[in-house]
Amino acid sequence: MALRNPEGPAPFLKWAGGKSQLLSYLDRYFPQRFDKYFEPFLGGGAVFFHLVRQGRIERAVISDLNKDLINCYVAIRDSLEELLENLKQLQRHARDKDFYYNNGRKRFNEIQLSTGIDGNVEKAALMMYLNKTCYNGLYRVNKKDEFNVPWGRYRNPRICDEQNLRAVNAVLRREGVEILCKDYQEVVEDSRAGDFIYFDPPYQPVSSTADFTAYTKQSFTIQDQQRLAEVFRELNNRGCLLMLSNSPKARDLYRGYQVVNLKATRAISCVGSGRGSVDELLIMNYHQDRFGTLS
Repeated sequence: MALRNPEGPAPFLKWAGGKSQLLSYLDRYFPQRFDKYFEPFLGGGAVFFHLVRQGRIERAVISDLNKDLINCYVAIRDSLEELLENLKQLQRHARDKDFYYNNGRKRFNEIQLSTGIDGNVEKAALMMYLNKTCYNGLYRVNKKDEFNVPWGRYRNPRICDEQNLRAVNAVLRREGVEILCKDYQEVVEDSRAGDFIYFDPPYQPVSSTADFTAYTKQSFTIQDQQRLAEVFRELNNRGCLLMLSNSPKARDLYRGYQVVNLKATRAISCVGSGRGSVDELLIMNYHQDRFGTLS
């Protein structure tokens, strides 16, 4: 088992649906023992980094379909020093609204990624700059796959957190950690009995105004939710340890599994009234006191 490091890495981006506020609750339900860790809807990586700090991860596969997001992880892993220099330059424009629109956001949309694991440093630096200066840290793209979130009016946003990025770099460079940008079903193809898989998909919306699925130009539809539930059942039969977060709307898709109701703090919303405490489901195929798959 890896060494516990309570001062270790933390999420370097603000991300819709991030689990930082729920970690103390999730701790009660993580399996005590597991082999390889898989997280195919990585987002900001709060759960992954939390388990790393606890010394519980030796081997991991982390992935997300958002190319802009995964490009940041790869750039941090492969080109940290160059990335830090870019971020320090962008720090000078942290409160510059004109730069945000005419340079930062414009240039970010001009740079096209190929695979998501490109490791494009300029794109990654601009992604982190936009995340810290845009409205409420929201990531949203239009149908042309262009980032279109407005300026955020922060007093003194911190663009370059060098200490944390060095800690993230150290983890991502570990021999047993693999970064992918693939569909979740491909990510978990090689999982085996005893591996722990945490699914945190775009949630099934609880209302017409609560849709946070636009983090890629393809939304996560009801049909996608149903396919995920089928994959969940297949992995259960394989003997994997499974945990999944979703909205209460998804309850019927996971009948027969252990379901826990949690209250989550929504930190990102298009409107201020959309923030606050919301209901969330935690679905597992094991009992937290037994750590075996349900029959």
